[in-house]
Amino acid sequence: MTGRPSVFICGLLFTGCGLGVSEPEAGSDAVVVDSLAWFNDRIAEAPGDAAVYLDRAAFHLRNLRTGDGIEDFARAVRIDSTRLEVRHQLGALRFGIQDFEGAVREWEGALRTDAQHVPSLLSLAEVDLLLRSYDRALKRINDALRIDEKLDDAYFLKGRLYLETGDTVTAASSFQTVVEVAPDRYDAYIQLGLLYAAANDDLAIEYFRTARALLPNSIEAMYDEAIYLQEHGDAEGVRFSEALALYDRILELDPGNASAAFNKGFVHLEYLTQYDSAAFWFDAAIARLPQYHQAHFNKGLSLESLGDLNGALAAYDAALSFQPAYTPAAIAKGRVMEALR
Repeated sequence: MTGRPSVFICGLLFTGCGLGVSEPEAGSDAVVVDSLAWFNDRIAEAPGDAAVYLDRAAFHLRNLRTGDGIEDFARAVRIDSTRLEVRHQLGALRFGIQDFEGAVREWEGALRTDAQHVPSLLSLAEVDLLLRSYDRALKRINDALRIDEKLDDAYFLKGRLYLETGDTVTAASSFQTVVEVAPDRYDAYIQLGLLYAAANDDLAIEYFRTARALLPNSIEAMYDEAIYLQEHGDAEGVRFSEALALYDRILELDPGNASAAFNKGFVHLEYLTQYDSAAFWFDAAIARLPQYHQAHFNKGLSLESLGDLNGALAAYDAALSFQPAYTPAAIAKGRVMEALR
């Protein structure tokens, strides 16, 4: 998988699928008890009704009994295989427990009933993408787009496909189409930002900021923008200040974020030549992640620049204790030992 939540293999939002326990009618004396016995009684009363199995499946899943939930979904499908949204959800459940063959079987079964069932087309296209069956994935995506040309999920998946095959220009075009069709697609703005950042194009900043406008507390968007700003600094130092402010905000939201502390140190060391501040922030990164060997190494560089050779040597030794094959630290240690003789 990509490291981001899939937008094609759907989540189990039962209220959106019409699943769950019905409320008692107004004025009724009935009391609904959310218990397994209550659901079992309902099934005993109507064993041929797919809906009651779906209600019990939702109950099982609410209580983290995924296997039991899948069994009830499967019973519902056996009773009524024409409920394609149910079969698709069953595929998603099977995929979630890494029963990939079972997931594909459900989605292919849905397509045998309706060859234009878009959710199953896109889920299968994502499986093809994971298997690197790019031609088959592209065909399924295009089949879905022929059914509905405004499917943002389809364009997003197409963008991922082109990214994997190295066609970054077409990938950017696909992600651009995503945001035209669905202007609130945060993940597409992130992808566009990363693509433009890789091309050293300042449009990356605008895409990251649009993503932040959609999700103001997104650490991912802040971090991506801050990295771009520090790597493309300006003579006045405005971008370095903006990057540091973003790292500060990340640390407010996630006090244990070692990467943000490290990058603050890196900006002070590499770009601002403020070695005291650099050493402070590398120490802050180490406090959050003691085995962070790059932080120990960069702390050593900061201390060496300040003339504290013994402190630098201790930092390089610490880096090597966590990563013995870390060549930069070994070279730096040799340099300091020579200076101390």
